[in-house]
Amino acid sequence: MSNEELKRKYRWQCRRGASEVEMVLYAYLDDHFDADSAEHQARFERLLACQDADMFEWFTYRSEPQDEEMREYVKHVLELVAHGKG
Repeated sequence: MSNEELKRKYRWQCRRGASEVEMVLYAYLDDHFDADSAEHQARFERLLACQDADMFEWFTYRSEPQDEEMREYVKHVLELVAHGKG
């Protein structure tokens, strides 16, 4: 599947109940996904499988994922989105 096809699929999956969660997911997908490593791109699908409530807590810095790989990835995404790095 091409990156454009993946992004279309992921865009639909970014639709969530909390605007704070959507804001981070869409910002990463639109502004950083293409330039990110293949490893990080693959982790985005895993992030999208997480519960909205968990992502809300992570994206508002109230908690962190227990899984170390996901914790590092969430930090990576938040840093990119917060600082606008490409």
